[in-house]
Amino acid sequence: MSTALFIIFIFCIFIACYFLARKDDKILDLQQRVTYLEQKINKKLISRLLFVELKSVNSVLDTLNNCFYDIDEDGDYIVDSEYRLEDVTDEWWEALSQGDLEIVNKIK
Repeated sequence: MSTALFIIFIFCIFIACYFLARKDDKILDLQQRVTYLEQKINKKLISRLLFVELKSVNSVLDTLNNCFYDIDEDGDYIVDSEYRLEDVTDEWWEALSQGDLEIVNKIK
């Protein structure tokens, strides 16, 4: 009888250790997720210092290089869509709002 109780006790300790280890894994996963999100937020904060959104033409202005990028549906700029001010069409100029026009005129 005491042997059976001892085996059950050891088994319970094993199960408790297993669940505690799983809890630690979840905590590590959450910490990694928090770190990832912090990096992503920091990246967006830095990019907001360099990029100005021009909502009227669905673009961002890279103030460091004075070039423009189109914005995708997620709000991120499309790297392959780079264009310069001298490449824009008349329709692009007409679509600019007054506020966006003032921003664009500052880089000229």
